[in-house]
Amino acid sequence: MRHLVLLLSALLALPAAAQLPQRDLVLELREIEEVGGGYVVGTRPQAPLMAPQQLQVRNGSQARLSFAQTTPLQWVQSVQAAGAMTGAGVQQGLIWLQAGQSLQLRPRWPGGGQPATVEVEVQTASVQQQPGQALPTQERSALATTVQAPLGQWVTMARSGRSTPAGSYSSDAATQRPRLLQLRVTAP
Repeated sequence: MRHLVLLLSALLALPAAAQLPQRDLVLELREIEEVGGGYVVGTRPQAPLMAPQQLQVRNGSQARLSFAQTTPLQWVQSVQAAGAMTGAGVQQGLIWLQAGQSLQLRPRWPGGGQPATVEVEVQTASVQQQPGQALPTQERSALATTVQAPLGQWVTMARSGRSTPAGSYSSDAATQRPRLLQLRVTAP
């Protein structure tokens, strides 16, 4: 019991030192192409970059950004033949399939010149056609990480694609210029 009282008194002393400043933070996200020395030539257009996003969120609170598409899928569940006292009937079903990504961000900034710690969670949903099956399947995945972001500086959170070596030319269809997903935290 004595240890519990000491532990509780130590925990009660912590919140004053661990309080986050009560203010709003601005989170900015952008996707950029990494500058390289090589060149890629192709006839297929590259996927467009994500438009820059800006969110304002309370220090310590969570912000959510979603890029999703919801599609209705209607199908025939059963068919009933006409009977002596009833007519023919068709029973249909409806489900909604969602594809896209959502990004959840929770910044914690202790104040002063300290960097912000940002908890990042990415959830992805995709719809996969199944040949020979009545309905497509839906796949989901999630990723969570934590990023240290000095205030006012762009920090790279993710990188995709592959670099073309400096001074070279390529027509490889699988080669895509590397893209960077970056985050900047500011305290206005």
